[in-house]
Amino acid sequence: MSWLFGEAGYEAVARALGERRFTVKVGERELEVVAELEQDGALVLTMGDGRRVRALVSRDGAMRWVTVGGETFAAKEARGRRGGAHDHHGGLEAPMPGKVVRIAVRVGELVDKGQTVLTLEAMKMEHALKAPRKGIVRAIGCEEGELVQPGVALVELGDLDEIAEPGVGASESEESGA
Repeated sequence: MSWLFGEAGYEAVARALGERRFTVKVGERELEVVAELEQDGALVLTMGDGRRVRALVSRDGAMRWVTVGGETFAAKEARGRRGGAHDHHGGLEAPMPGKVVRIAVRVGELVDKGQTVLTLEAMKMEHALKAPRKGIVRAIGCEEGELVQPGVALVELGDLDEIAEPGVGASESEESGA
């Protein structure tokens, strides 16, 4: 997911690594972070060096308002949406705040369009999040029982062309067993 912050247009690119872990790149600087959602909806980010940052994120249509350290920044997606209403560049998001009750896929698994990838409980109802297209599960950014908010990629889908064909790129000695 790629976001532009403020009028200066600082771009932040986040990529899910799974299990609440992300890499975030701002300019030339890249960090690995662990994201945790608190009961009050705040997002706590633990940086690779151990620093912790608490952020509040609110949504207004396509805009996000991020408050960190008493300062609020406007953010908008750097690219247009692709796929379904909650499919951001391969990242399937929660349509509303809720609790993950079931993850129905694993990293590396092939999924079909319309296949349920996870189930959320929100407003005392269960909501199935379905794959918007055929693809491969690249990363899972949540755990069963976790409280999640809209705007956070829960499952990242890759395109089918990311799957290596057997034997492609293997050396002759690997193919012959030598």
